[in-house]
Amino acid sequence: MLFLVIDTVKLEFVEPGVAVAQMKMLQQTFETYQELKGQGKLKFAYAFADAPGGIIVLDVASNEELQQLLFLMPSMPLVKRTVRPLTEMKSVEGLVSELESIVSSMSWPGKS
Repeated sequence: MLFLVIDTVKLEFVEPGVAVAQMKMLQQTFETYQELKGQGKLKFAYAFADAPGGIIVLDVASNEELQQLLFLMPSMPLVKRTVRPLTEMKSVEGLVSELESIVSSMSWPGKS
């Protein structure tokens, strides 16, 4: 199962000691990404060019595995996270063909 994970870093002014701890948490998250990549669970990761945050695509066996991975990420308290399930484009193409067939067979008011 593929999932797109969008993380936006919550920006707050904090004391320097807390800021350093947060930077370490982000560094640990990058290390976790490398581990997940080695396990074949992280397909790709990109940072945003215009703001703190980024996206990753995870390939996991279940919703439960996804929840566990995301909840245990060191960055979890530092980000606002959005998760979207993904599907192959070819499956969408098949649905469009099926919908086209259904719509063309429908009777419409004024249609002879």
